[in-house]
Amino acid sequence: MMTRTALIIGAGQAGARAAEALRTHGYEGRIVLVGDERHAPYERPPLSKDVLIAKDDDDCFNGWVHAVERYGDARIEWLNDRVLRLDTQSCVATLERNGELRYDHCILTTGGRARQLPGAPEGPHTFYLRTLDDAMRLRARLATAQSVAVIGAGFLGLEFAASARTRGLDVSVFETASGLLSRALPPMFAERLRMKHETHGVRFIFDVKHLQVTEHADGVQVDATPFDLGVIAIGQEPNDELAKAAGMATNNGIVVDRHCRTSAENVYAAGDCANFPYGANGRATRLESWQNAQEQAIVAARNIAGEEIAYAPTPWFWTDQYDWNIQMLGLPDGEIDQWIERAGVDDKTVLMGLRGGVIAHVLAINQGGELRAIRRLVEEGVAVDPRMLADPTIKLRQLDKLVRSTHSGDQGVLV
Repeated sequence: MMTRTALIIGAGQAGARAAEALRTHGYEGRIVLVGDERHAPYERPPLSKDVLIAKDDDDCFNGWVHAVERYGDARIEWLNDRVLRLDTQSCVATLERNGELRYDHCILTTGGRARQLPGAPEGPHTFYLRTLDDAMRLRARLATAQSVAVIGAGFLGLEFAASARTRGLDVSVFETASGLLSRALPPMFAERLRMKHETHGVRFIFDVKHLQVTEHADGVQVDATPFDLGVIAIGQEPNDELAKAAGMATNNGIVVDRHCRTSAENVYAAGDCANFPYGANGRATRLESWQNAQEQAIVAARNIAGEEIAYAPTPWFWTDQYDWNIQMLGLPDGEIDQWIERAGVDDKTVLMGLRGGVIAHVLAINQGGELRAIRRLVEEGVAVDPRMLADPTIKLRQLDKLVRSTHSGDQGVLV
């Protein structure tokens, strides 16, 4: 019997987790993991934080998904190569250096790339931050810089701004919107986050239109203001070109169903590159997060290994800025009709957004344990009396049990 081959294209966190899950869930065939970066698979969250502020150059990164020897032990072939073409009819991938590779199943974990600002290519003083090599180059430049312009006030831009201030640089953040993260954060918290940064010395310039970043011999000029360097963080674009060239359906990423299957037979996709149906209404969604890269890749692998699992995440994100660990559960949207806050000491707080009495979104500052305490209520869509959420005498870790034990009507609603 001919040995089956699973080809994973994209050797980041999602690709490495997919390879691991294939093996641990009984896939006995050949597993080939192909990535165009020279590094073994790694996680990206440390790039904008730990790498930039670590004191020791030789010990500034430890975000490897697995030790290198783990791939050999698990009979996973890791190739530093680039896939040029994917023929989904004949199930053949053409690699730049390793020729043609026939596969039985394929998982696309091609991730995304930093969105480019028109007229501002990467240069000696202009940086984009997406890869480990990007972070190491930026780390070296920060050692000699005194001022930096950050273009974009999303999570990546704000994480970098916090890291740069921690290193003592003067930081100015330019943003086209009128405030911070209006689509990702409730307005009251977005304002607090802005104040947190300003307290640490960050300067914000909002409502910026037609921004120009120009390199000169000693640095960059943003409009009329000179800086030692500029960091552009205006979002990410999915790497879906290979799938598109192969004839697969794409739309802001590679379109997949609830089982991570693309429109091509035996080809799956997961992670930052995948656009999947989310929630009861199947809204097309592409998530750029550590959790999604890991969990969606595992679901795709388990389905290839013979299971039948739908990917139905409760989105979870986190960001570290200064002494704040901010965690978010669920997706905020315009349909949230009530916000309830439980404020603690030393900036600790839990902010809960309700939609029709159901907790749809939770944001916690330095309160990860409290977020975990009510996670099941969010995941199961159990309605809760808002008065219980607002009552400080009821601990959140007791809430789930209390809701279920005291309810005698339908769907856990307390009145």
